[in-house]
Amino acid sequence: MNQVRLPKVSVAVIGLVVASVFHATPVLGAILTRQEFSGDFTLVDATSPFLTNSLPEESEYSGFVVYSESGTLSDWELSVNNLDLNLKRGSTNGGNLTPDVDFELDSGSNWNLVVDFGIAFDAPRYTLERTSSSEITLTGEVGRAGTYIYQDSAANITLSSSSTSVPEPTSLLGLLFGVGAIASRFSRLPNRPT
Repeated sequence: MNQVRLPKVSVAVIGLVVASVFHATPVLGAILTRQEFSGDFTLVDATSPFLTNSLPEESEYSGFVVYSESGTLSDWELSVNNLDLNLKRGSTNGGNLTPDVDFELDSGSNWNLVVDFGIAFDAPRYTLERTSSSEITLTGEVGRAGTYIYQDSAANITLSSSSTSVPEPTSLLGLLFGVGAIASRFSRLPNRPT
């Protein structure tokens, strides 16, 4: 009885496919932290009489930031009701101005988020900070009109975290090529005698 020997190339391809199956298993990605915050801002400073007379003394606000362990910002949002301020990722300033967004994660869970629409060109810049376990501060710089600061020293802040899994696309591609190569190789083998 004749034995059919698998060519060495096919054996190598089988090994490649087996290895690809193991590497195709999703790998652990970044751990993301989401901080949600809300409360009532109180105006604590304004650098011009115009701002003092035009800004509300208090306002409800809410928002969130999502960031990785390395401090990379993933998503964010801020809404301040009485200022008609609604900022989020992808926001524009009522026109074509897209802000530069800078995020810095301090020790612990404190952070600093700067949304700059072009302060050098008299467009607004907003700085939102978590400065302690329960304090949120908003600084608005509105060009020549001046600067104002809102603060909430008793903010409602909740934290949650999640991990993301990302498959390795190159390994999945290797798996597909490997399966195709084996199928092609076996289709060319002579039939075994009965």
